[in-house]
Amino acid sequence: MGLFPSGNKRLPEWQLSLSPEEQKKRRQQEREARRSVTPRQKTTAGRSKRAGSEDSHASGSREASGSREASGSRGASGSGFLRDAAVAFGWAFADATVWCVAPEAWTTNVALRKPSRSGAITFVALAGSLTGGAFTYTVAKNSSKRESAGRLLRVPGVSEQTIRRAETEVKKYGAKTLASGLVEPVPYKAYARALGHNGTPMQEFLLWSAMARITPLTVLTTGVGVLSAVSRKAAPRLTRAAGPLALNAGWVAYYAWRLSGTGKR
Repeated sequence: MGLFPSGNKRLPEWQLSLSPEEQKKRRQQEREARRSVTPRQKTTAGRSKRAGSEDSHASGSREASGSREASGSRGASGSGFLRDAAVAFGWAFADATVWCVAPEAWTTNVALRKPSRSGAITFVALAGSLTGGAFTYTVAKNSSKRESAGRLLRVPGVSEQTIRRAETEVKKYGAKTLASGLVEPVPYKAYARALGHNGTPMQEFLLWSAMARITPLTVLTTGVGVLSAVSRKAAPRLTRAAGPLALNAGWVAYYAWRLSGTGKR
């Protein structure tokens, strides 16, 4: 026995009180217990890790799906507005050149369906009207009165009396006569032709055209949009079902009168 204590670890008390055979048996039991517990812990940890990975993957899938749905909704809304705007611009251009139905017939339908688009669709239609008016003005300025009158007479609702009236008012009031189109059933295109032959400056023509066309577009389109927004809150189903029928029945009745002999002047 040495003078200094050995470096061996101190044995537990139960080992000191047991025989070597019992101590060996106890140590064997401990090793078996550790071997049996460790695999179960590893299995549980593996299962927890896989479950967490699956939850993370599912959450990511849901987020990606929600993002795709939101993006698709925004894309559909954007493409719907572009379609409405394209029709409004083309319709307004045609009305100022060769067509007989005002773009308000379309813009009010857009406002009825989507009140939030009332303002934007109004300015798109105004741009189409001014572009078409400038085209009619330029064609008339570079052609004879007979040629331009012949083209205009092909449009339903335009008569020789309509053309003469527009020419008379333009000679008397110049570009200001465009304001009379708000209360008189003389097409905008007839005034554009007369002003082109009258030699009115383009800038003056466009200024008075903008003031004359923005008024009916704004009043009708915004008015229908406001009524639609209010009625959708009070009676949404009735508005969706009866709104388009009532609005378009009104337009049909108006143009049936306008294009008949009663509405011509």
